Amino acid sequence: MSRKYKGKEYPKWMITVPPKQIKELGWVEGESLESDVMSQELIIRKENSEKAEKRKEATKRVWETKRRTRGQGL
Repeated sequence: MSRKYKGKEYPKWMITVPPKQIKELGWVEGESLESDVMSQELIIRKENSEKAEKRKEATKRVWETKRRTRGQGL
């Protein structure tokens, strides 16, 4: 699975987590997750809600800036 942007392909990977484990973790669809690699193991956890909110706000500002500059023909 991947996406293309300006002719460049960016691969994405999918991991299947059994529903029982999702329930045990208290995860719900649409939540932001973060990951780390430690000792050859992938650690996935819920993203801190404060950190997730800051990231969403920063992403929104970037998209608003891009939209404004496109509107100015730059």
